[in-house]
Amino acid sequence: MTRRLRGATAALFLLAASVPAIAAERSASRREFHIPPQPLDEALLAFSQQAGVELAAVGDFGKAGRSAAVSGIMTPASALRRLLGGSPFEFAIQPDGMVVVSPAGARIEPVPRAPVRVDESPAVATTNLATLVVTARKRDERLIDVPLALSAVSGERMETLGMENAAEVARLTPGVASVDAGGGFTQLQIRGVSSSIGGNDNGYYLDDVAFTGLTVPWHPDTRAFDLDRIEILKGPQGTLFGEGSLGGTIRILTHAPELDRFAAKAELGYASTQGGEAGSSSKAMANVPLVRDRLALRVVATQETLPGWIDDPASGRRDVNRQDDATRRARLRWSPGDHWLTDFNHAGSISDAPGGGYAAADDGQAPALLGTRSQWRSDSFVSSYLTSTSRFTYLYSDSSLDYTLDGKLTPSADGSGSIRVDVSAHEFRWSYSIDDRLDWVAGYSHRRATRADRLVVAGSASAAAQSNRADTIYGEGTVRTRDGAWSLTAGLRYFIDNVNALATEGVRNSAIDSTFESVNPRLVVARQLSSDHLWYATASSGFRSGQLQPVTSLVAAQAAGIELPLSIAPDEIRSYEIGFKRLLAHKRVLVQGAVFQSRWKGLPVRIPIDELNNGIANSKGALIRGVEAGIRYAAPSNLSLELGASAVDAAYVADVPDTPLVKGSKVYNVPKFTASASASYAWPVCGDLTAVASASGLYNSRRSTSLTVGSSGDPILSASARIGIESPRGWAWYAYGDNLGGEDGAVDGRTSFGTATRLRPRTFGVEFRYSY
Repeated sequence: MTRRLRGATAALFLLAASVPAIAAERSASRREFHIPPQPLDEALLAFSQQAGVELAAVGDFGKAGRSAAVSGIMTPASALRRLLGGSPFEFAIQPDGMVVVSPAGARIEPVPRAPVRVDESPAVATTNLATLVVTARKRDERLIDVPLALSAVSGERMETLGMENAAEVARLTPGVASVDAGGGFTQLQIRGVSSSIGGNDNGYYLDDVAFTGLTVPWHPDTRAFDLDRIEILKGPQGTLFGEGSLGGTIRILTHAPELDRFAAKAELGYASTQGGEAGSSSKAMANVPLVRDRLALRVVATQETLPGWIDDPASGRRDVNRQDDATRRARLRWSPGDHWLTDFNHAGSISDAPGGGYAAADDGQAPALLGTRSQWRSDSFVSSYLTSTSRFTYLYSDSSLDYTLDGKLTPSADGSGSIRVDVSAHEFRWSYSIDDRLDWVAGYSHRRATRADRLVVAGSASAAAQSNRADTIYGEGTVRTRDGAWSLTAGLRYFIDNVNALATEGVRNSAIDSTFESVNPRLVVARQLSSDHLWYATASSGFRSGQLQPVTSLVAAQAAGIELPLSIAPDEIRSYEIGFKRLLAHKRVLVQGAVFQSRWKGLPVRIPIDELNNGIANSKGALIRGVEAGIRYAAPSNLSLELGASAVDAAYVADVPDTPLVKGSKVYNVPKFTASASASYAWPVCGDLTAVASASGLYNSRRSTSLTVGSSGDPILSASARIGIESPRGWAWYAYGDNLGGEDGAVDGRTSFGTATRLRPRTFGVEFRYSY
């Protein structure tokens, strides 16, 4: 460093990469960058982490303003050239690969590199939370800049805490709850929105592919192995994410193939459940560059046997609810240059639960066992053309679900059948950003979906078929004042859906041929008090299409003298929110909070008919009020802490005739209070080995309203812990315990037979992992 710079007010600081230092030859490889506009010093840190290079910077960056946006696949040199465009700084790459940024024209001597092992992998990705980048609004943004309630959990964090699937991530998010019923069926509750009827009430995306069950809220049971991150958007997301995002949207983002290196990871596990049987797991990932810097493939496979612990009193068999889960993912990425980026994706999962799911009575026995098997498949093609200001994207996806059931629906009634759902979609999207003053995203999508049911219940056969053809036009834009202190976001989505359905049972049939339309606006006003402090106010909306009344319900209702509507009208939600985000303690602490109120109109509910059947009708709806808060701390050492809590009051606004629901009854499956905590810490032991410990805890108050007729659930308190040893040579060993307190209460409301979903009993296990 020159004497002139040494005497100036500029400071020399080292921006430590969140991944190991790479060799000089790797610094010339093309990599994927997602760096939104932000203060230049933070942008350089984000560049260092995403490029995988060490970077030293000299100068007064406080007066440099905000950086330009960098998005796409390119060499680190190209990315840094765009990042520094228009600023008074330049860069040089040293022979060992280190990047040095300095004022234009200054002479900088080579900066010595601290000795760093190439295979080091810190347990905590970054201690600067300002660099967290999300795509919650379908464009790259820093999490602190997004004016909506949002949680983002990295794949590394999921591995550190030992999370099994996306449902566990949801449970640790303020304002969000979930019920894992087993058999691949998980219900999400986001900000008081929960329903067992109709399509998905909360959006569920695997990368760019939306999943909806068409008249039942189904989605794949996504395992947490080798995920990039999970983003949970809270509040109605109808403008950008469309039908079904009434309470929010969960986005599961997989790792994209790396174009410049081979990587592999394998994991074996064994677990034993108290009072139950043993389980095992095997998981593997391989990242293979086929044409360096141009074409790469990433494949992931998991196979898990989840222990059973529920007994069948009818047959005397024990531990009957063992579950076998298998998932497969493949992603082929082609990038012929800096402008084109194309992904071919395949995802599949099979969840086989021949002995039923996780429902049992208080004594641990199941009076009715309904075996299920669900098989999901999704294929998609996503191609984007990128410029310095725009991204044009075309998406095609084709997804299907095959679901079979066989067993007892009630202790006295057998049931069997199959359900087939097929969904194909096209989407064109244009996102644009310039000068950090204006950005927008606009698009058109077309979706076709079919569902076919064949059921035999108590000896009576029925069949149903439904088709949906939906078209959507949407757009959302943000404009900011010159100083960036104020911003206004406005969005609108127009949706039209033609629903055609026919159901038959014997000589009775019911049909629907209707067109549903919806216009969904969103308006956000945000005040940026500093680059680390944001306040916002939001008005947003969401919707779902109507559906056909099951013909079996019509037949049973006629026999019981109960009148049911032939079809169910659409339901919609309007929500208002005030929230804030704040970075503290040198950007190592992130605090978020929000208060909200929602009016859910036309919420469909079940009408109990007899022991076996129930119908569907629209209610007057529900009023939802809530408050949530969360804090995240990433220490300079390898320590990370997170705390979250929420209070949600979701209640029906009027009595619902022919049901136990009265004005003030709580919405199905929504706990009033939730709280969560997690922590992880890593420290060196025995030379180059690292010890890693983590723990998490969860509490939710009882869910007071059951599916139809029944009683409330119980307050649930659960805790898990994990400890392991990691080696820089790639291997790692872990021991863990789940549900350490042995929580055995009713997770959701008890049915009229006294059954409810249960947590897996206290379970201990070990895992061995090797990464190359």
